[in-house]
Amino acid sequence: MRRAQFKTRLTTTIAAVAVAASAGLFAACGSDTASDEIVVASPQCAHCLSMSLLPDKMPGEQVIYQNFTKLSDLSTGLASGAISVGQIDYTALVSLVSKGLPIVAISGQVNGGSDFVTSAKLGLRENDWPAFQAAVKKAKDDGEPLRIASQFGTVQDIELRLELPMKGIDPNSDVEMTNVPYEGMGQALANDSVDAAIPAQPFAAEIIDQQFGKHFAYPYDQAAGDLTNVVVVSKSYLSEQPDKVKAIARGMGELIPYLKTAEGQKDWISAIKKYTNVPAEAIDQAMPQLSPSVHMPFTQIKAIADAMHAQKLIPEPLTDAQLREHIDYTMLAEATGATSQELGDSR
Repeated sequence: MRRAQFKTRLTTTIAAVAVAASAGLFAACGSDTASDEIVVASPQCAHCLSMSLLPDKMPGEQVIYQNFTKLSDLSTGLASGAISVGQIDYTALVSLVSKGLPIVAISGQVNGGSDFVTSAKLGLRENDWPAFQAAVKKAKDDGEPLRIASQFGTVQDIELRLELPMKGIDPNSDVEMTNVPYEGMGQALANDSVDAAIPAQPFAAEIIDQQFGKHFAYPYDQAAGDLTNVVVVSKSYLSEQPDKVKAIARGMGELIPYLKTAEGQKDWISAIKKYTNVPAEAIDQAMPQLSPSVHMPFTQIKAIADAMHAQKLIPEPLTDAQLREHIDYTMLAEATGATSQELGDSR
């Protein structure tokens, strides 16, 4: 019998952002912007939890950290003013921009952490794309295309959809992309519901550690590179509390280099253990794949936006001008001493 299909509700970044947008939440932006307290928020992922260390890098400021399991809750907090600064991924940023919502990216955060894993039953060697292409062709010719688990609308999803054509594979016709949340990818591989998956860390490390799948390749040979996370504020917070936003940018300028040190890595790992139940072994495997960076490379952001439109994740293409309205390099340039161009501005 043909393997059972995975049909999950769309629990992706795009759907979560749509919840916030459809409720008109950003109409209330700025209600709490007079507060001296800076509330930093992020989701619960290996990349994201490094944001819990930001308060220590902002001496003289009243800073607290919150984490969320749902991006819609984080978006609601930003909209209401309950959250001062939030960390999201670039696909969420593009989705917000496409809806015309008043959000501004002020710093990069952590990139990387995407891993394309395959079932051991395929018998593929690492980075053997010709062999993978042959497996794809055979499965398609047999009438049962290879199934790839991907959480639709996430950075990992977009990276793989950009990567596959570069290897001679059409993600829309040569394989069957199946919407599976990161948490379910290991089980999907284990019960043969899918043949491959594109999880984020530390889910990829857990999949490999539990032998549900094998590392095959990192999907970074495409126009978006390894771009993953970005730090955002509402436009009202930027205009009403510029000194606070400058302090946040200075904090990011201190945090990112710290994450690259031995002490910073130790504190980062402690934060992941504090907020998640991820095994220590998986965390250790995931950490070398994460790349802290404040840079916001515009050409890569545009590549993500173009791919999202091509996949019908946003209704209209976004112009350079539309994207630039939602990216501010000035605070970060002042904080780091780098020029906007050095930080990724392509103008």
